[in-house]
Amino acid sequence: MNLRVLPLLVACLAPPRLAAQVPRYLGVDLSLSRPRFQSTSPAGGERLSGFAVSERLRIVLRPVSLDIAYAQGRLTADTGNAAARDIVEGSLFVAYRPVPWLALKTGPHLRAYAAPGGTERWALWEGRAHVDAPIEGGEWVAYGEGWMALASSVNVSPGSAGARGAEAGLTLKLPQSPLWARLAYVVDQARLKNNARTESVQSVVLAIGFGGR
Repeated sequence: MNLRVLPLLVACLAPPRLAAQVPRYLGVDLSLSRPRFQSTSPAGGERLSGFAVSERLRIVLRPVSLDIAYAQGRLTADTGNAAARDIVEGSLFVAYRPVPWLALKTGPHLRAYAAPGGTERWALWEGRAHVDAPIEGGEWVAYGEGWMALASSVNVSPGSAGARGAEAGLTLKLPQSPLWARLAYVVDQARLKNNARTESVQSVVLAIGFGGR
C-alpha cells in the first residue's frame, strides 16, 4: 500500500469510530402535576389550584442534550372570586454535563395565564444547575435543580423584575429497563417591578419516562 494513502484512510475511518463511542439516545416522559398559584400585591392577592399535564422530549448526545417541554392545565379559585384561568408553558433548554452528576442548562421558558379578562404572558431566558445524587444501590437517584432568569419580560405593567425557582425530587430507575419514574416538588416565583406583584407556582409532580433522563 502506498504510505501516502494511509493517513487519508485513518482520517476517513476515525470520525465514525469516535462517534460510536458517544451515547446517543432519546428520552420521553409524561407527567401529571398539582400546581398551586398564589399572587400577592399591596392591593391583596388570590390563590388558585388545579391540575396540569406535561410532555417532555430529550435528545441526548453526551455531554450535550436538548430538552423540549410543553405543559397545559386549568386553575380555579381556592378562595374568593378569582377568575379561573388556563396555564400554558413551554421551554427549550440546552444542557451540558461537565461531570456525570452535574448538568448546566440555559434556554427560553415561556408561560401564559389565560383568563376571561386577558392573557398574561411571561418570557424568560433561564440559567439552571442540576445536581444528581445516586442513592446506594443505584436504582434511586435524589436530585436538585435551581434556576434564575437571566432576562425576563411580561406584558403587564410595570414590567418584570425577575424570576427564580427550584426543584427537588427522587427518581426510580427500574433494573434492566429503560423505564423510570420521578416524584418532585417544584416552586417557581416571578416578580413585577416596584414590588407591584409577586406570583408563585408550587407543584407536586409525578412523571413516568422512557429512555434518557
